[in-house]
Parts: sequence; structure tokens; C-alpha cells
Amino acid sequence: MRMRHYVMGCAGFLAVAVLFATLFSMPVHAQLYNPDVDLPKPTGMEKALTKMGRGISNILFGWAEIPMTFDKNLKKGKPLGFLVGVTPVLGGARAVMRTGTGVFETVTFPFSDRDVNYNAVLEPEYLF
Repeated sequence: MRMRHYVMGCAGFLAVAVLFATLFSMPVHAQLYNPDVDLPKPTGMEKALTKMGRGISNILFGWAEIPMTFDKNLKKGKPLGFLVGVTPVLGGARAVMRTGTGVFETVTFPFSDRDVNYNAVLEPEYLF
């Protein structure tokens, strides 16, 4: 008699457990994450401030193009004559270009076209 009560109790417990598992698992749905839809689009003010920050960064770190150009050419395996003679000229030209672009972006950030004129002029946007 005890065994029968035990089996009935286990069967009842199993039935209740299956019922709860079924009821609590039904409302679970997978959520799709799409960053283009889920993340808010930047406002015109955020784009303008990003352009200003990028310009200030390019003004402050434009000089770093010289050692970065040297390092890049060194890793490419260029000869010593090229590294000493040509790389400072290339790096200096890139530094002047990056600094000038920084001045342009810093001065023009409030006057930009709200739709198209917030993209970076140089690649990469930031050196560091």
C-alpha cells in the first residue's frame, strides 16, 4: 500500500512539474538584435561635436604622422636610405595634411550641411 501511495505521489508531482514547465515556457520568445534599428541615430548636434572633436584631435596629433610613417615603412622592410631620406618627407606631408584637415574640421563644424558633411576627410579618422 505504501508503494502505491509513493508511486501515485511521484506521478502527481511529475504531472504538476510538466504542467508548470509547459506554462512557464510558453511566453518565452527570442529577441532579434539589429543595431541599425535598435541603436538611436546620432543627432545633428552629436555629429557636429564629433566633427569638432575629430578636428581637435587631428590638430593635436598631426605631428604623429611622421613617426607612424617611419614605423609603417620599417615594418614593410624598406631600406635604411629610404627610412632616413624619404620617410620624413612623406610623414611631414601627411602631418601637414592631417593638421590642415583638423583646422578645417574644427572651424567648419557649426556650418556643416546636416545631412552629408560630417564624414571624416582622412582615413583613419583618429590616429590613436
